[in-house]
Amino acid sequence: MRLFAALAVVAALAGVAAADDVRLVRRMGFAERSGNLVVTMSLPELFDRSAVDKISSGFPSSVVVRMYVFRKDRTDQPVSLVLIEHEIVFDLWDEVYVLRTRGPLGKRELRYKNRQQAVRAMTELDHMPIAPLDRIAIGPHHFLAAVIELNPISPELLAEMRRWLTRPAGESLDSSSSFFGSFVSVFVNPKLDHADRTLRVRSQPFYRTPR
Repeated sequence: MRLFAALAVVAALAGVAAADDVRLVRRMGFAERSGNLVVTMSLPELFDRSAVDKISSGFPSSVVVRMYVFRKDRTDQPVSLVLIEHEIVFDLWDEVYVLRTRGPLGKRELRYKNRQQAVRAMTELDHMPIAPLDRIAIGPHHFLAAVIELNPISPELLAEMRRWLTRPAGESLDSSSSFFGSFVSVFVNPKLDHADRTLRVRSQPFYRTPR
């Protein structure tokens, strides 16, 4: 595995749009693995104390992650889009936290005895595939922009997201999807979201080098 070269973190974006809409610039780890660009990052800001307490109630909580890879000089449309859905519920009978995940790694169900471990599993990505390498040109700088929503309540968003998650791996991108758009439309100046909390995160620039 070969790490991607990374430049200094870009200047912080304009401030917080609303109390539950937080914008961050975050240094992330990028690498090549099995023909894909993968990312490693952590987003502990997603869960405050109230949200952490809520997942012990027995009612489900969900996290939707949308990750866009843009060329730094062409931000009119992403070169890749990846969706991840987490749903967690505390099994009151067995006293375990059951986490169901759908995304680039397929469907998974994990169980945690410890609440903090369950929350960490929902807010950390470890070598998550975000783009086939043939979509990431060698040389030009790219960056990742992510929109992470806690308990989104838009049924339209969830329905379209689940249709995306059934797509075969490697299928060409459908730019007609409402998930697509320019960096400005999906990150800088988004429409009002319907979620308990929304994070908008941008990575430092990175680039691929020839082998």
